Amino acid sequence: MESSKMSITEIAKRAGTSAATVSRVLNHPELVNSETAEQIRAAMEELGYTPRASKKSKSKKLIIINVPEVTNPFYSEVINGIVSSATNHSYYTLISQDDLGDSQSLNSFINLLKSTRACGVVLCSPLQTQFYEQIGSLMPVVQCCEYNSEEFSYVSIDDFQAAYNVMEHIYSQGRRKIAFINGPLNFKYARERQRGYEAFLEHAGLARISNWSLQLSAINYDMAFASVCQLLTSSAPPDAIFASSDLIAAAAIKAAKLHHIRVPEDLIVVGFDNINISTICDPAITTISQPRFQLGYTSGEIIHEHIVSPTAYKQQVLLNTELIIRDSSISRKTVEELVV
Repeated sequence: MESSKMSITEIAKRAGTSAATVSRVLNHPELVNSETAEQIRAAMEELGYTPRASKKSKSKKLIIINVPEVTNPFYSEVINGIVSSATNHSYYTLISQDDLGDSQSLNSFINLLKSTRACGVVLCSPLQTQFYEQIGSLMPVVQCCEYNSEEFSYVSIDDFQAAYNVMEHIYSQGRRKIAFINGPLNFKYARERQRGYEAFLEHAGLARISNWSLQLSAINYDMAFASVCQLLTSSAPPDAIFASSDLIAAAAIKAAKLHHIRVPEDLIVVGFDNINISTICDPAITTISQPRFQLGYTSGEIIHEHIVSPTAYKQQVLLNTELIIRDSSISRKTVEELVV
């Protein structure tokens, strides 16, 4: 019997189910309970129905991973985590680099989702609330790292508390002139780390100096280097720098060396993310370690749950971070004393 609308109707009649359920068995067997699926397959066999291989059904096993910038080393382990989970559940993955900040880029992204017949999407870019709703009306969505909508599942960290912890550490080293170099504020992480920085200044009774709070338009090494050089040669330079990225922190250390400023003796530098550059810098960078692989893997597990069960409850997960103390914020002698 040929594959046709009539044949699906006949199978449904023989199996005692709806045509829609038969269609799900053909295209999304994971959405149908095993007993019903077996009933339908038995009916197919009785009727001599042999489903043809369908490109559409195969492509439905695709998950789109959206990242704002693939060159940012932070996302490498996040992507690895998502891909690892997806592979375990037999999904293909496709990485899309889009910031999705406007209607035009969103429409292009939606066209990608439709043309590839994706069955789910993991979003790492910050979106406007209504944009999440537009994508969510098409397929399951999980927000990874960045999240701006409480209506959809997300996996992230508490950026505010992590930033506050950094400030406590810097303050404990006797530094009071603390600068903050941040990424673009369209990202939630940047806004939350800024909030943590400012909250600690208020708590400790430290003055907010506008020249000591810099916002970069991108996480870019050269841009950060130029900004720190200007900061360190100003009439009132800081004695500590909290950088919202290890890439910025590495640029700060290079700028300090250029101007013969010793780290950590004259200037403490603390970064964020614990990417590879934090350990190969000299001195090694004190930083907040994010569980990047786990962020991605957990997002992959949740998107799978939503694909298999569209009515699954949303999950909102904040993973723990850890302050890793290295030479850029504390002398080797002090580190040795702490270890002992």
